Parts: sequence; structure tokens; C-alpha cells
Amino acid sequence: MMKLVILDDYERTTDRISFEQLSLANVNVEIFYDQAEGDELVNRIRNAEIIIPIRERTHFTRELFLQLPNLMLIAQTGSGTAHIDKGAAEEQEIEILTTPGGSQAVTELVFGLMIAHARQILQLNQETKQNKWSNAMGTGLAGKTLGVVGLGKIGARVAGIAKVFGMRVIAWGPRLTEERAFLHDVEYVELEQLFSQSDFLSVHVRLVPETKNLIKAEHFKMMKRSAFFMNTSRGEIVDEEALVQALEEKQIAGAGIDVFTQEPLKAKHPLTELDNVILTPHIGWKTDSTFEMFLNKALDNVTKFLKDKAKTIN
Repeated sequence: MMKLVILDDYERTTDRISFEQLSLANVNVEIFYDQAEGDELVNRIRNAEIIIPIRERTHFTRELFLQLPNLMLIAQTGSGTAHIDKGAAEEQEIEILTTPGGSQAVTELVFGLMIAHARQILQLNQETKQNKWSNAMGTGLAGKTLGVVGLGKIGARVAGIAKVFGMRVIAWGPRLTEERAFLHDVEYVELEQLFSQSDFLSVHVRLVPETKNLIKAEHFKMMKRSAFFMNTSRGEIVDEEALVQALEEKQIAGAGIDVFTQEPLKAKHPLTELDNVILTPHIGWKTDSTFEMFLNKALDNVTKFLKDKAKTIN
């Protein structure tokens, strides 16, 4: 009997999933609802032939792979693989299969952050509950410029919805061309123009070596003082210290941040001390429908892997 281990199911999303297809394939499923490190992690997965990691919570290093002699497949939930040493996995002949990402859910959060800032929803909610009837003036989205860093699947979705709000959309990406931007009815600009012209700026590039620490202090200095910066991609894309400084010195009006260099945030992290930033705990992809899709697609990948392996053996 093969062993499949599901890691890091904090939300117990597996409670809603059927594993009948695996039991019929003679696969034993073991689920862990918390995160482990070091020896405890190795003990949990040492004998596993298949692992389904929930998101990117556990890092699969070369050192870890060397302690997993039976591992044949990582059926990743979501499309991100930055937490996996793919070179080491290939050397160990470990296959990595992914599922589609949660692009719709992330897109929705972007506009949640944008509107919450533009209409001062968090502050006005608190004041109204305290019987303070504010005369604050909100900001409309129509006519404003949204800058998109990366016009992939999520960035293109964000751009399309921004158009519905009547926004001008401009974009830049490491591999984005003027022609591809045109296909999405988006104006291609250079990175410097993106930062200097945007009223709202949203990050949607993948975390790869060329995008790590892509956005630095110099970029925040280019932005309007009224601008709002959003990152729902990966924390390491942004120089977090530079972002904190930009917010402290009011170089920009505010930020909406869902991803961080280190997660969870440590107590008294500088971002948590600021009143001009909206923070969420990496929930961009995190909806019931996205979770269900991730797990079902991962199980489909496992089933296909087992069928292909059986054909090879036969």
C-alpha cells in the first residue's frame, strides 16, 4: 500500500474532500493539521511516496529530499513552486505536479484593498461605531490610473475589472511587451513611468530570481504622495524595509499588503505599527471554492500519476 501525506492543513479543508478514488487505488492517506520542522517533519513524511503540500507552507530543500528515499511525487496545491528545490527534486527523480492558481480570488482581494483605502472603510467603520459622524471625503476610482506590475493571468484580470470601474490601466513586466499589453487593452510603460504615474499600483509578478527584491526604495520615491501600493503576490518581491520607510515618511498615502517576507508576521513588526497600511494574512487565494479546487485538482494529479506509473510497470 502506498502512503500519501497531506501537510499543513491548518483550515481542515480536507474534511470536505472525498478520498474514495485513492482508497480504491490502495493508497493510505495521512493528514497533518499543523506545521512541523526538522526531525518532526522528516518523521511525518519519511515513508511517503506522495506528498500533497497545502500551499507553500513547508519548504522542500535538498537536505530534506535526501531524507525521503521513497518520495516519488509532490502534488502541489496551487501553481507556486518557489518553496521547492526543483533541481534537487529532479536529481532524486521526484515529479512535481501543480494545479491552477487562485487568480479569481486574488483579483477580488485587490479591489477589496483598493476600495477599502479609497473610501476609508476601515477608519469610518470604527468612527461610526463610536458615534462619530465623519465628514471625510473619499476617493473615486473612475479616472484614476492603476499601474500593474506583471500582466499575467491575475494581472490581466485585475486590469479588465479596473476598466469596468473607468480606470486608466498601465502595465510593466520583466517579459511584458507592448504588443501583449495592447491585446489586453492596456498601455505599456517603462517601470519608472509605472511608479510615477500610478494612483494605485498592484504587484502581480511571480517570485523568481529576477523579481526578488524587484521593488526598492528608489521606486517608492518615484510615486505620488497620494498613491496606494498593493502587494498580493509574494513578499520577497518588495524591499520590506523600504516599504516601511515610505509609509512612515508619507512618501505614499498607504498600502494594502497580503504577503510578507516572513510569514506569519512577527510580533510588533514595523508594518503592524502603522496606521496607513491595510494588512491581511496571505488570504488572497484563500476562499472555500479555491481550496476545494486546489485539493480536487491535486487528487486528480495523484490519480493520473498512479495510472501512468501502472502503465509503465505493465
